[in-house]
Amino acid sequence: MVFISKNDKDTWQEYVSNFDKLTFNFYKNSKNFYINKSNNNLIKKKETKSSFNLLKKGKIRPDGIIDLHGYKLKTGKIKLQSYILYAYEKNLRNILIITGKGYKNTGVLKKEVPTWLNENVTKSYLVNFEIAPNNFGGEGALLVRIKNKQKNLI
Repeated sequence: MVFISKNDKDTWQEYVSNFDKLTFNFYKNSKNFYINKSNNNLIKKKETKSSFNLLKKGKIRPDGIIDLHGYKLKTGKIKLQSYILYAYEKNLRNILIITGKGYKNTGVLKKEVPTWLNENVTKSYLVNFEIAPNNFGGEGALLVRIKNKQKNLI
């Protein structure tokens, strides 16, 4: 049997007595939530599109990047669809798709990727997409906003 000192016992009692004030946040992005002090309910902050705007301005980086350089159309489409599903499942909200410009700005992937993003398979996971700003690849890349998976859980 091991005895603890009175000082250690007092420290433990103080620690245990504070458990009722302890709160846990199981959400990935805790900055998107706050606790209502009157009833201790977890409340989601109003989501804005400011992160997408900040991303477009180059102030923040994308949550994920997929580079389709060198892929053939069939494998590129499969990779893109699986990456969008992965991003949705992991709640990656802003992703960058690098297609490249192609020879004389006529790349096949550059033309096909927007078509793929508008198909029902992928469209159901997206909020919107647009050509990336120059600091993220310009016309050779697309910025994509993925729907929030957590939104329906709360």
